[in-house]
Amino acid sequence: MDATTSPSRRKPAYIPDDPLLTARESAAERGQALSTFWRDVAAGRVPPAYYVSPRCPRWRRSELRAALEACRADRVGSR
Repeated sequence: MDATTSPSRRKPAYIPDDPLLTARESAAERGQALSTFWRDVAAGRVPPAYYVSPRCPRWRRSELRAALEACRADRVGSR
């Protein structure tokens, strides 16, 4: 078995409709750098994280998208 087919690197057979994303995945979903994402978390512009275990925050994709759309709507509405 070579490195490309190791069991730990295979794609999962099932991907949920609303997955829990890591901080890095969440930042990519929002189109931000990781440091900017954490700044938005501290400022409250991102919904609070779910902690699946200590030091393992996760965010729901749907909640991130809703928060991003709310920010965009606020920006458009204030013009």
